[in-house]
Amino acid sequence: MSTHWTRRQFLAHMGAAAAAIQTFEHIDPCCVFAADAKTTDKDLFELKQVADGVYAAIAAPRYKVNSNAAVILTNDGVVVVDSHSKPSAAQALYREIQGITKQPMRKVINTHFHWDHWQGNQVYAAASPNLEIITSERTKDNLTKPDAGVGGLSYVEKQLAAVPKEIEKLKNDIQQASNPEQKARLEANLQQAEAYLEELKHLKPALPTRTVASSVTLNEQGREIQVLVLGRAHTDGDVFIYLPREKVVATGDALIDWMPFLGDGYPEEWVETLTTLEKFDFTHIIPGHGEVLSNLDIS
Repeated sequence: MSTHWTRRQFLAHMGAAAAAIQTFEHIDPCCVFAADAKTTDKDLFELKQVADGVYAAIAAPRYKVNSNAAVILTNDGVVVVDSHSKPSAAQALYREIQGITKQPMRKVINTHFHWDHWQGNQVYAAASPNLEIITSERTKDNLTKPDAGVGGLSYVEKQLAAVPKEIEKLKNDIQQASNPEQKARLEANLQQAEAYLEELKHLKPALPTRTVASSVTLNEQGREIQVLVLGRAHTDGDVFIYLPREKVVATGDALIDWMPFLGDGYPEEWVETLTTLEKFDFTHIIPGHGEVLSNLDIS
């Protein structure tokens, strides 16, 4: 961000944006990343240290979008917040984590039920048979009930039906493309869509093993991690991950640095939820997508 706002101004701005864009159509669920946007050739994630033992895994732009993750090291293991849209992305980040620590995975916390934040759970579960997967009660309900929105088991089935049609459209668009740059971008998107479809066919969803109905504190071997349930916002089950000592908050898609998806959201309550979040003492935000925001941006 090039503009420096106070934290209150930033949160108010995001809340107002969430409330204002209900009428937008033809946007790509669930993170409003344009379907024909240019993607990058760099690695899937850039791991950035935010505090001592706390990292933000910033997802590189992709046609099939990945979420960011927060990686929190404790004295006896690792806690990861959100697991991306597909197992291969989670595996890529897991390899990066192993380059930092050989401690086992202890917990995964899914901030909400959208597909790009939980479909990689199975990688961490396979790496650690005793892994605890934590969500809010509402998020677990959304993961398992039919037609919850753009996430959950039912949405996996919808994607299996929709992505082949998407692939055919990309092939047709490639044939009609006259601009070399556009054609190359479409070809890259096609490759990603085909690879994503193969992953969907073999997905082994790892669902929550623990739910919370209200805010709880996890005391993780030298690290206090608060799982905050503050109200409805991006979905009806959002949780925020707050590290009071490090003054870091991970927000999922309740805060991102571009236009948020409103399809499963509650715009008026979103503003109120962010107002509640503003009362906590933090200097760094790890958003669901986009770059880390620090006190240089929001202080």
